[in-house]
Amino acid sequence: MNVEGKFREKKLLVLAALLFFGSLVASAQPPQSAFPARISRWLDGDTAQIRVLGDAPNWVGSYETVRLLGIDTPEMGEPFSEEALRFFRTLTLGKNVYVELSAWERRDVHSRLLAYLWVEASAGWVLVNEALLRAGLARLLVYYPELEKYYCRFLRALTLAQVDKLGLWGEYKEPIELASIETNPTKYVLETVSVIFSVSRVGQDRFGWSLWAEGSQFGFRAVIQDPCSQGWETAQFSPENLVGKKIRVTGELRWDSLEGGPRLIVYFPEQLMVLKEGE
Repeated sequence: MNVEGKFREKKLLVLAALLFFGSLVASAQPPQSAFPARISRWLDGDTAQIRVLGDAPNWVGSYETVRLLGIDTPEMGEPFSEEALRFFRTLTLGKNVYVELSAWERRDVHSRLLAYLWVEASAGWVLVNEALLRAGLARLLVYYPELEKYYCRFLRALTLAQVDKLGLWGEYKEPIELASIETNPTKYVLETVSVIFSVSRVGQDRFGWSLWAEGSQFGFRAVIQDPCSQGWETAQFSPENLVGKKIRVTGELRWDSLEGGPRLIVYFPEQLMVLKEGE
């Protein structure tokens, strides 16, 4: 693909990602403690310089560098770094952003203000941190989920971007048969893939509910975890009802120990599809 073609493809990616704002807005708004600011310079996809416009805590200066909490976009020069920066700038250019501070951490080691940024769009309020995840232009960066106010929102946004194979997660867009994965498993470790397999049995251990793949030479399985109370056991995807079913599961392929084996972690029902006969 020539340079013009690559630029056109990247431009289309950013425009397509903007369409997902509708799924992120109107479900919340900035808290009353958030204060308005204007971005004067976008440094990368998750960092910007701001000018404070309203009343802020006395330890916040009139001019600050803000680092978005809970996410990590590619460093400049890395794949999708320009798209993340452009996305951030397009969403906030010429608008007031509302800065929500963390309840338990103020600054990082570079003295940057750690915050969530909110901006009002045509359909309602958008949490910028979440929007970057949903567009597939950021990774989740949360060390203590129990302390992260928007953890489940962020995890869901990331997961849906992976299901849709957007941005960072678009290397393997088409579903892959399990036999192909196991022919060269190291090729796919830490990649986001959709794997098709039949469920031979289910079981529960410290990892969660496991859906074991029929005929796997390495003990491949999909592990259902429920950190955000999705109610898997009462849903149509109840693990016991999946035995004998052919399914397609999307997630990041992990294989970090012999005990764990190759596995996909499933957090939300959108990651799992029961296939009809012949699919």
